[in-house]
Amino acid sequence: MKPHPEAAPRHPEHDRIRDEVRSWYRTSWEQRGYHVEHRRFGYYRRHAGHPDSGLIIIETLTADEVPELLADARTYFDNRPVHLAFDDKTLDKTRGPSLVAAGCAIDNANTYLAHVGPRPESVQLPSVTVEPITSDTLIDYVQVKLKAFANSEAAPPAKNIDEELSIRKPEFETIGRFLIARVANDPAAIIGYYEGPDRLIFNLATRLPFRMKGIARQLLCQVITDSYIQNCRSIIINTNPADTPIQWYTRLGFTDEVYWRRTYLFDREPLSESI
Repeated sequence: MKPHPEAAPRHPEHDRIRDEVRSWYRTSWEQRGYHVEHRRFGYYRRHAGHPDSGLIIIETLTADEVPELLADARTYFDNRPVHLAFDDKTLDKTRGPSLVAAGCAIDNANTYLAHVGPRPESVQLPSVTVEPITSDTLIDYVQVKLKAFANSEAAPPAKNIDEELSIRKPEFETIGRFLIARVANDPAAIIGYYEGPDRLIFNLATRLPFRMKGIARQLLCQVITDSYIQNCRSIIINTNPADTPIQWYTRLGFTDEVYWRRTYLFDREPLSESI
């Protein structure tokens, strides 16, 4: 049986990295389009170019306060869908059921795993070329990402492309770094990460026709290797702990959970105002 990430060796700077990652969702970054406000129940965050990107990191909440939280979320985010999140497992365990009872849907959990080694060997597939994304090829990145996440080769809706571009363009102009792998000039897979002392890999995706060929591994190993060359403090990957890829990531050395978050989707009126 493979050890759970929490039982694995910790990064030597685990606590500092944990605090850094938590701060990413509690701090405004207007250049990237993100605005954060600290309010009664926690941190309210949204992206200027994506109206349905509302997120609340809940810091304090009693069961009796759930209707007030939902009312405040509806008002603050103009009655749009809102993701409500706990990044404290104890608070999630005690208050998550109250959100569900009030009409919120369990969305997913995300775990942020820091690489603790060993460094994987670089991979170079003979038929694959890897290149940095430019302003002219950002659209290729977006289309590969949307097709891969949808598990479909259908052309993504124009609305989805525009929303994705509204997020990626500011990232591209600041700390976002994007690579694309091509097979015979056909865009096949992408990886995206934020540059800095703690590099966060936030997108790794392969289109359906190119899966199970080692392309994603080549991209991931390239970024890990470069992170060590650049003497980054850490390299972190964000994934759903319930999804199969986490097993692959842990085998490659991503085993220290430095941050965790579970989200609930609130996009309708609560079932009861007396909870």
